[in-house]
Amino acid sequence: MATAYKTNDTTPMMAMDDILAQARSLRPMLAERAAQTETEGRVSQEVTQLLKQAGLYRLGQPARFGGLECTPSQQFQLGFELARGCGSTGWCSMLANGNSWMASFWPLEAQNDVWLENPDNILSCTFFPTGKSQAADGGYLVEGSWPFASNCDNADWFFVSAPLPETDEGERGAGWFLVPRKDIDIDHDSWRVAGMQGSGSKTLRSTAPIFVPSHRMIRLNDVARGTIPGRDVPGNVNAAFSFATFGSIMLVGPLLGIAQAAHDWYCEAMRTKVKGGLKPGAALTVAQTPQAQARAGEAQAKIDAAIALILHDLPPLEAKIRSGQTLTQAERVKVRRDVAFAARQASDAVNLLFEGAGASSASLDAPIQRHWRDVNVGTRHTSMDVQAIYAMVGQQSFGLEPVGVY
Repeated sequence: MATAYKTNDTTPMMAMDDILAQARSLRPMLAERAAQTETEGRVSQEVTQLLKQAGLYRLGQPARFGGLECTPSQQFQLGFELARGCGSTGWCSMLANGNSWMASFWPLEAQNDVWLENPDNILSCTFFPTGKSQAADGGYLVEGSWPFASNCDNADWFFVSAPLPETDEGERGAGWFLVPRKDIDIDHDSWRVAGMQGSGSKTLRSTAPIFVPSHRMIRLNDVARGTIPGRDVPGNVNAAFSFATFGSIMLVGPLLGIAQAAHDWYCEAMRTKVKGGLKPGAALTVAQTPQAQARAGEAQAKIDAAIALILHDLPPLEAKIRSGQTLTQAERVKVRRDVAFAARQASDAVNLLFEGAGASSASLDAPIQRHWRDVNVGTRHTSMDVQAIYAMVGQQSFGLEPVGVY
């Protein structure tokens, strides 16, 4: 089992074949349950438990709590494999792994709160500072509502954000607060969307102010600058990976997995689908037409190109970070460029296939309609604004100061 591996700088790479084999073995079950996951608006407890047992929630977790401390590019590969079965499950699994990585930004005392008693605990995250906070003895009182908490139904801890009180010592701005499940309510009617319904990205609410001790708050300005308290924890290599640079890498893995699932379905379905027409004559299967063949070829090239770019560019940069070096501005912007390129290729590939699959592909019994909806919703995540990222890359190319998140 993947959970049995001891972790150091080389073991996660050695374990990846086993991790990905576990994911592939679960893929038929995930595909069979994909429609149910969408209808229920969440990944089920049963599926979550199977993923836990397979060790697939340990990739981003710090080694001291039994995690594998896998790099972003390794987590990307897992997201791709799981989303080939179910896009929402792949999305939720990767966000859970990503949130475990981000929990390493907090001081060790906060990490102990999350995992010391139960290393299987899962985290869900919200990013926008839509709550309120006030100073309290030894910490803060936090309340409000926080949207888009993917996989919240399966989470044991949450990140929520709020502007820091005016009386707070130090730099103003917003804080990220780590709170346990018992202090949070979930609005189950808040996530009604055309795609990624199964991600369960619902709104969190507090019915009363939540006390958060000081050690469970980090400043978003420190997250942006990479000056987080987790950098002071000995051996805490995950904290050296910038959220702004690498945060969205895990999301494009599932999006490309959805695109590959659409391609797999298209190639299988078009082999037997007869191309109809108003003109009498011998019928052909769609797969026999040059147009369908070209669509299949182009879509696969888009998917493969995106994967190849990420797996070519990221490992050397990850090795550089793990050796204690700092990425240059150009290197950070390049990672963001790769995210934008991958997101665009994923949506373009699915749209190309869906357009060529015929009207019957819109049937709710046809998985490709879910792939089409999921990928077009997923690629609209705020971290994958393709035009804004490409503009930033252009600014870098022209010798201008890049404007954006990198």
